[in-house]
Amino acid sequence: MKDKLLFNICPDGEFFGRAQELEYILERATCQQKRSPGIFLLGKRWIGKTEMLRRVHRELFWSQARVVPVYYQFKGYGSPEVFAEDFLKEVVKQYLAFRKRDPRFIRSEISLDKLARLLVDDDSFGLSEFIALHREAKKSGDIIAALRNSLNAPQLLTHRSGVPVYLILDDIDLASGVYPDVKGPHVGKELMEALCAGASSFLAAGSTVKALEGGSVGASIEAISLSGLDEETAASMMMELCRQYNLEFDTEVLTLGANKLCGNPMYIKNIIWAAHRSERPLTTLKNFVELYAGEVFEGNIAFSLRASLKLKGLNDLRVLNAIAFASGAVSEEDMAERLRVEALELGKTLENLSASGLIDTNLGSVKWAGDGVMKDFIGFVYETRVKGRSGEEVKTSAIRDGLKEGFNQKGLRVQGKLKEEIVAALKSFNGQKILKVLMRNQIFISRYKKDPDKSVEKLKEEEDLPLPQVIGCFDSLRWEGNETGPPIIIAQGFQNGRYDSGNEVIWITGVKDALSPVNIGDVESFIRRSLLLKENFRAARIVRWIVGREGFTGEALKRIDSEGIYSTDSVQLKILKDSLEDKGSPNRPKSAHTLASNKEFEVVIPASTKAELVAARAVEEIGTEMGFDENAIGQIKAALVEACINAFEHSRVKASKVFLRFVAGDDKLTIHVQNGGVDFDSPAAVSMTESDSLPRKRGWGFELMKGLMDEVRFEKLRGGAKIVLVKYLIKKGVSGDKEA
Repeated sequence: MKDKLLFNICPDGEFFGRAQELEYILERATCQQKRSPGIFLLGKRWIGKTEMLRRVHRELFWSQARVVPVYYQFKGYGSPEVFAEDFLKEVVKQYLAFRKRDPRFIRSEISLDKLARLLVDDDSFGLSEFIALHREAKKSGDIIAALRNSLNAPQLLTHRSGVPVYLILDDIDLASGVYPDVKGPHVGKELMEALCAGASSFLAAGSTVKALEGGSVGASIEAISLSGLDEETAASMMMELCRQYNLEFDTEVLTLGANKLCGNPMYIKNIIWAAHRSERPLTTLKNFVELYAGEVFEGNIAFSLRASLKLKGLNDLRVLNAIAFASGAVSEEDMAERLRVEALELGKTLENLSASGLIDTNLGSVKWAGDGVMKDFIGFVYETRVKGRSGEEVKTSAIRDGLKEGFNQKGLRVQGKLKEEIVAALKSFNGQKILKVLMRNQIFISRYKKDPDKSVEKLKEEEDLPLPQVIGCFDSLRWEGNETGPPIIIAQGFQNGRYDSGNEVIWITGVKDALSPVNIGDVESFIRRSLLLKENFRAARIVRWIVGREGFTGEALKRIDSEGIYSTDSVQLKILKDSLEDKGSPNRPKSAHTLASNKEFEVVIPASTKAELVAARAVEEIGTEMGFDENAIGQIKAALVEACINAFEHSRVKASKVFLRFVAGDDKLTIHVQNGGVDFDSPAAVSMTESDSLPRKRGWGFELMKGLMDEVRFEKLRGGAKIVLVKYLIKKGVSGDKEA
């Protein structure tokens, strides 16, 4: 079997989170109708650009014949002449390798003379002409002619062979640094002009947009930003690497670690390797923080960061540290004054740092463009080199701060759940009517404590509250500037089903997701912030609402009622959400619905064989306790098993888990099944086979669940999907007829 190795790439088991971008680029490269002249992949160092480009090259080399893939990595040559010859050799070598499907041409060092003979042997006489032209230009000392001849080689190959060359250019930032002096040709400028003028498509990757400067770019380049892996994917990558190295780990610690490492694959691999070398499990926050400090300050990550920095002295370090730890963009004038640096000298330093991609300069202001890991490294170098502190002292301080940060992140992760629930509730407002008592915490508590079993049906006699049709939700950060305090959510909508300025309404909702109740200070802060926010909207009506997970103090409720602000605690919010769900559920039975809060159970199962039976046993116990009969329990178990199998099959994360939440109410059992995949089987997924024109077996899943449960619905989530199963409990003495 022929050796298929082209360029070095990481194992497939360590390649995470880029499938969508990879598929898009390959489609654009091979589809003649959609193929654009160029794609520019922009991303910070070590974010995975080289890995992406080499995988694009591998797929194009072995899987198609529409384009000739040519991968070239810029190396920062000292002269255009050396670059021109190297570029020309790579183009010809890879053209021959693709023609013969022989990767040995790519991996071997071949001279131009030998390449010319190989082209003749391949009956490609016309293609050998530009090698002769290169020799003539080089012999006569015409560097510009030699450079332009090499850069136009892909276009000539496309014209002579009839198959387009697809250029894959890595580290294109380095092209702008290839020239001997100010009088010599500017390789970056010549390259961009050749790319934009040529008929061939290309894919280029760089750390800064400065690589595009100097050429006639116009609208011919599509920019794709490549950022760090998202939290879920980065954590999954860490889990997979831990399993490969037999490292014990805690899922929450890895999730916090993935955020700290900015989702950067290089950082992630080095941390896991460090844990493996030191035989330290990633089961505690302390272990992770100590490994992080060691790697970023003294280990492999520090080595890579130090090699990438191009600081010309301590003055550059002082400037970079000041920018990295500034609260935002700072003016060059203020920085020169604060650091006591001449404007001309500061300008040269900023130009150098900007070229490295560490800072962004714009109209006299400058801001940090690196990631958090680089920032920590810069801080360490500054503290030890400039301020003279010992490495151990700085490392100890970093570990202390890291533990505090991790602890705070844990709290924020928990607190963020209530905000997400409120946003979801606001988005579901669609002109329904709810009990006003669900927005009046003081009245709710007094009635609830006196008679916990009092039904909603009786309370409906009190008063209904019509909700608006909400068209969008967003947070208040844009208008509040430096304000601090619990988050505030803005919802815009219309009352009475009429879409005019007279019926426009704004809901300003404050959220306190903490272990303490909303106090008078929280209320006064909310009132003050609400007054400021009202100035930004011209709606006919402004509604204020405060939601507190642990309720409200008596003093706070008095102030809330005097201001006409709505108030809701976590129990009211659950009933409110159930009420909103019931409004859209035509199959809801006519049975009393009490104010008693729902019981919730959560189960997490691995995507492995027979794991769904664990979920089936759990729901059997819950259903029995609720009073479902044996037949109903059997139906629920069958539907849940089908949903779990569906979740396993559609998960996009290797070795992922399925999250189950059981909500046991007075009249129904609601089951939420969530995976980390693209989607579940849905009605649209049912297709016909060519042989018998019958639906595929997996397509029956939706109809099966629908027949077993009272309600089945799908919800699209960020990074996955969720299916909700509902079964109503028909109690003795209550009619089982459902509403039409």
